[in-house]
Amino acid sequence: MAGRAVSPVRRRALLTPADRSGPDRELRELLFLQQLALAAASTMGRDQLLELVIGQTTGAMDADVCSLYLHDEARGGLVLTATNGLNQAALGQVVMALGQGITGSVAASRAPLSVPEVARDPRFKWVEGVDEARFTSMLSVPIEAGPRMVGVLNVQTVARRNFRPDEVAFLSAIAGALAGVLERSELQRRLEEQLEEIRLAQTIHERFTQLVLTGAGLARIVEAVSALADGPVGVYDPLGYRLEHGVDLGVGPRRIQLPPGLAAGAEGPIVTRQGRPAQELTLTPVRAGPELVAVLAMEGELGPSPSRRRALEQGATVVALELLKERAAAEVERRLRGDLIDGLLAAGHEPDEALRLAQRAERLGFRIPAAAWPILVEPDDERSVAALESGPLQERLHRDLAELCRPRHPGAVVSARGAATLVLIPVEVGQPRHPSLGEVEQLGRSMQEVVLGLSRRLSCSVGIGNLASSPAELPRAYEEARQALRLLRRGGGSRRVISYRSLGALRLLLEVRDPAVLDRFVAETLGPVLEYEKRRETPLLATLEALVAEGWNQRAASRRLRCHINTLTYRAQRLEALLQVSLDDPETRVVLGLALQARGLRRA
Repeated sequence: MAGRAVSPVRRRALLTPADRSGPDRELRELLFLQQLALAAASTMGRDQLLELVIGQTTGAMDADVCSLYLHDEARGGLVLTATNGLNQAALGQVVMALGQGITGSVAASRAPLSVPEVARDPRFKWVEGVDEARFTSMLSVPIEAGPRMVGVLNVQTVARRNFRPDEVAFLSAIAGALAGVLERSELQRRLEEQLEEIRLAQTIHERFTQLVLTGAGLARIVEAVSALADGPVGVYDPLGYRLEHGVDLGVGPRRIQLPPGLAAGAEGPIVTRQGRPAQELTLTPVRAGPELVAVLAMEGELGPSPSRRRALEQGATVVALELLKERAAAEVERRLRGDLIDGLLAAGHEPDEALRLAQRAERLGFRIPAAAWPILVEPDDERSVAALESGPLQERLHRDLAELCRPRHPGAVVSARGAATLVLIPVEVGQPRHPSLGEVEQLGRSMQEVVLGLSRRLSCSVGIGNLASSPAELPRAYEEARQALRLLRRGGGSRRVISYRSLGALRLLLEVRDPAVLDRFVAETLGPVLEYEKRRETPLLATLEALVAEGWNQRAASRRLRCHINTLTYRAQRLEALLQVSLDDPETRVVLGLALQARGLRRA
């Protein structure tokens, strides 16, 4: 606080040394304290006032140096705050713990202490670069404000001196007056800080309120947070991935590691070091109640400025409201799109009915492609199912898949199917060229990489159906993608990209809609072998499967089964006898292979 300087007359009066003898000593001391109170009541600044008190106390006590130590809880001790005889460079640097040295002992005991020869006192602590050997005697008194320890006031002399009780009382009176001055100064400082914080909070509140009421959107809100916090700020989802909202504010990492405490409910901001090379990030949680919906990340530390903390904390509240609004809108959109997709994928639609559903979706803002390749992304195991059903991970996956597909294939549709995700890649009818199956399979591999990149613990496979040339064919194409994945998993496969077209002869069996037809075919073709295995332990069915898998090469089949070639030859002869066929006949081999595949389909 700036203030007017003390008048020359007052300064001369304050700095006049008190006569330590004579009948007017007590009167001079009272006059001194009165003038000190008048100086404290003036509008001068705190530092100027302390300088004046130190100077006039030196004269009043007829000492050579006076020093003031103030207690600082944050620094854990007494900090040298003002002096007129010690090294000025030590101001704010020297910290004495409670009980340390004569000054610390006075603060700990809260009692005055007079030391005629400091060099002989075991409590004295020499501070290099501050203390001087020429000072012999020392008087220290505590500065107290009720129960609170404010600090310690010291005077030192070059000549040896035994301070009288009245001198101790006089310095204690000065300390008492100084305590009042410091308390008033501290109270005024806090009031000014609070007023400034109120003004700052009002400014920030008005800025954010205007943005929210005008529907500025998340990008503008984050820009305002960045401007008010005076540093680049990014928004990250609960998985640590950066949210893209068309604004680049300079926070570089695509993903950050969130401290475990943030998700568990820890308050922010939290400072962490991440990246290579490591950089400091200040993370502020964005919560909706106990739920962590996002994290604000600012480069660097907050520092002492309350405005930056206020901007981040209030900004987090506004960002939470905006994200919840976006989430609600996205949830409505997902549900509506999901219901429309469910309706289209339901089997039994007539072409006209399917077209009406597609037209209805387009009127609601969701364009269903007239022709499309269906790509189905499914988790491989229960752990991946649970992970991909979680809200944050599913939202992240859909954003990433949309960012992957839509630049290459505008109009691509991404829809959740439980833990699975269906993507429709549009094909423009009448165009000279549209995506081939090979290109769609390559896109499927890229989609699989996106999923696996979200977490090392995830495992998924991708199924691709045949091209649906109209909305009415979507149920058939979607079912083909599902069938391809079912057959893949029956064979123990995972983390694969498989198309329905790659199933070969199995596609013919899958076209048989009546299960009883397949059962009769299996019974007529393999019945004798199946009945034989019920009565005997000879693994004839496994032998037949090994022969088919190895292209009817008996040596390769024996290696697969880990049996002797003679054993396999005997089993092959037994198969021929039971089935009354020749295993060398090409047609027989095709029929037996189809029968085994049909049996596998019925068991899947």
